Amino acid sequence: MNQNSLPLAKPQPILPIDKPKDSPLFVVLAILAFLATLTLLSLSASYRSSAHWSAGLTDTATIQIKPTSLTDEQEQPIKARDILLTFKSVKHVDILSKDHSQKLLRPWLGDTPLPDALALPILLHVTLHADQKLNVRELATRYEQLGIRADIDDHSHWRKNLESRARAIQILSILAFLSISIAIIAACVFATHAGITTQKTLMNVLHQIGTPPQYTARLFSTRFALNAFLAGCFGALAAFVLLFIFSMFFKISGTNIFFLPEFTFGLKNLYLSALVPLFMALISGLATWQIVMKSLLSEMYP
Repeated sequence: MNQNSLPLAKPQPILPIDKPKDSPLFVVLAILAFLATLTLLSLSASYRSSAHWSAGLTDTATIQIKPTSLTDEQEQPIKARDILLTFKSVKHVDILSKDHSQKLLRPWLGDTPLPDALALPILLHVTLHADQKLNVRELATRYEQLGIRADIDDHSHWRKNLESRARAIQILSILAFLSISIAIIAACVFATHAGITTQKTLMNVLHQIGTPPQYTARLFSTRFALNAFLAGCFGALAAFVLLFIFSMFFKISGTNIFFLPEFTFGLKNLYLSALVPLFMALISGLATWQIVMKSLLSEMYP
């Protein structure tokens, strides 16, 4: 080996990664991706939960029988069930036990023992055929003819309230997602302008050696798109894991989360999470391509 020969330099990328300069942008894009994924998955879960809750209220009804004596307490629920089964819309009727009524009164009466002679309301849980409605007016008339005192609830009031509240939450989630998406676009465009400004020297060198403007634009757009994609993956994964842990915590502990949508681990949620980094990479790549081409054609290729 010739002692005067120098070792070959290790090939370096034309547009190397500059971590000190790229880190702030990476963090901002990761945070935006986290918020976008969180909003998107919550929106999807709210649609799924709303449909489930609405279906549960649509296909059921609850009837409260109010007997005036212990004899009525035993006979009237059976008569009320038999009348219900004559309706074509009714699929099944369950007569809930007296213990069930006592449990419902416990929040108000506590564990105080009730007199045996006291006639408690009896609940009937009615299951309807799909896409069928209970004729409440006709049922109330037939109960009145037999002297059965009853409150009939076809859940229509609860269903309307639930649907209106769920729709309001969904609209707010959509607006939040759109706002975050606009912030992502603005951040990508701003970062592209700033990055190109710091790389003017490289662009001049590429121009002087005869590099086509399309190659330069592709070089920069690939670089910024990759950075946005990695930041999006980091933020989307963090949001997915956080929602999954949050949902599993409440499921294992048995805590009721009331109106909060239930998050489930599935391919659909994975696909939705993957859309965020892909969207960010696409926006960043397109913005970079447009800005670089405009800058090259206006300043270096007049």
